[in-house]
Amino acid sequence: MQQRIDAQRKAREDKYKDEPRSAWSLGVRYGSEFFAGVFVGSALGFILDLIAETGPWGLMVGTLLGFASGTVNVVRAAKEINAETDGES
Repeated sequence: MQQRIDAQRKAREDKYKDEPRSAWSLGVRYGSEFFAGVFVGSALGFILDLIAETGPWGLMVGTLLGFASGTVNVVRAAKEINAETDGES
């Protein structure tokens, strides 16, 4: 079973290896990485506010931490994509 999965994964990687990534797909990936970080940070801060009754402070701190996390995610994704494209040359 694992051999079939590995064979299909390799076939898919070989199929899409030569196709360059479009700017649209990169933008969507970066945007979703950033949005996910901000959303999760804000949601956790909001939940903390509801539980601890701390007012807007949990939401503000969570949003700032989410912003930082989203930025780190985008940088990590960019490094990963650059490493892939450098390996192709």
